[in-house]
Amino acid sequence: MIFSGVDPGSGTYEVAFVDETGRTLKLLSIPTDLVDKASSILVKYISDLRPIGVALPSGHGLPFKRSSEITDRDIFLMTLKDPAVEGPLRNFLVSARTLDNAFTLPGVIELISVDKSKKINLIDMGTADKVASAFFYRTMYDSFVLIEVGSSFSSLLVVVEGKVVDGLGGSIIPGISSAGFLDGEVAYLLSKYSKITKNTIYTNGNWERGLQLLRIIAEWYSAQYKIPIIVSGSKKWEIPFGIKHNFKFKESSVGSAFVANALFGGVFRDYLSFLESAGTPIDYVRLKGWEEVISLIRTF
Repeated sequence: MIFSGVDPGSGTYEVAFVDETGRTLKLLSIPTDLVDKASSILVKYISDLRPIGVALPSGHGLPFKRSSEITDRDIFLMTLKDPAVEGPLRNFLVSARTLDNAFTLPGVIELISVDKSKKINLIDMGTADKVASAFFYRTMYDSFVLIEVGSSFSSLLVVVEGKVVDGLGGSIIPGISSAGFLDGEVAYLLSKYSKITKNTIYTNGNWERGLQLLRIIAEWYSAQYKIPIIVSGSKKWEIPFGIKHNFKFKESSVGSAFVANALFGGVFRDYLSFLESAGTPIDYVRLKGWEEVISLIRTF
């Protein structure tokens, strides 16, 4: 039996195939800009290997929706972009509607194990690929802090006794290139005299400050629960602390394949409670004026 998972990286997409025991069978890495142009070819490649289950790249997450049932509204919720505008993740999800037994994954914001009080006025507590990375390490550790540092974004997830209990995503922690969180006054001035776009939050990051914040938060949780700090991602060797494993694959791609394995009865099925989830990425925003955003979303 073959199970597949996909990591939607900023620079490359990686597709992993594992068997029922979790053994990695095959890896394929493709530049992200090619996925934008040829997503149907990548989907056909996956389909031709006839996996029993496929864990889809899911952006901000949507708990376990079959690919054939994905609507334009679902694509908006996962990408937080106009579902009619082409892009790598959007195009892949549209093409993936033809796959059998393919499904979306939750983000941290949708995990039931994370207390609701931590979710208020947040969306990006960790995207679905970060949950997949944490699932990968959950098969090795019961409790840990996971820092993931990619070419653009940084994130931090906390797993205690087999459950995710907290997370901060790449829209919050400054990354190597991403700005992360915005000062409220900066956001106000930008929205009043210019505009805030995805490019605003994805560029001009303060990585020195991001690294400081990652260390402060990770070491606090590590001391609080007496758990190890694990560092993953393409830029993990730039982090001067934490445990780093030298895998030849992206933890998120193999972790996604492990999720497919678990869902369809493979060796990791006993870890499924890790993924208990509900809702959507936008359920916990309480800011004044948000109702106007919700009204617009209902039109998709």
